[in-house]
Amino acid sequence: MPFVDEHADNATSSNEGYTDLGDAIYECEYCGAFFWHEERVKRVSAKERPKFTLCCNQGNVVLPKMQQPPKLLEDLIFGKDKRGKHFLENIRSYNSMFSFTSMGGKVDHEINQGKNPPIFRLNGQNYHRIGSLLPNDGKRPKFLQMYLSDPSEEISQRISAV
Repeated sequence: MPFVDEHADNATSSNEGYTDLGDAIYECEYCGAFFWHEERVKRVSAKERPKFTLCCNQGNVVLPKMQQPPKLLEDLIFGKDKRGKHFLENIRSYNSMFSFTSMGGKVDHEINQGKNPPIFRLNGQNYHRIGSLLPNDGKRPKFLQMYLSDPSEEISQRISAV
């Protein structure tokens, strides 16, 4: 049974027409992350400055500054050369190549009823699906199968998958 992503349908099913929440203009006083008003902590009175905990939990989480990526990765991410442009045009295919499993479970579609950002909630057991480790006869390897093959064929299989 294939994994079906019904989240997009669910996110719009309760909305009548288009809703514009405006820009995220509220800033966390601790880390500078931007939020919409509806993402605030509800306990704060209307007279106080809104507080937000989805980012750094009011200064309790401090992450190190991001390091500069290696040149090759930076060129790919920003499409600085021919390879980078190819990478960006095919980024979803590359991402899918690393999908060893897909997630499944009983999705709760009733939770997204307000103006808040969509929430994904599973009820019951969460499980993962994984395909066969070997391709069917005459079929090209895909997903995890590309990583379980003759080393001399691995690179050509990964490139041809895009």
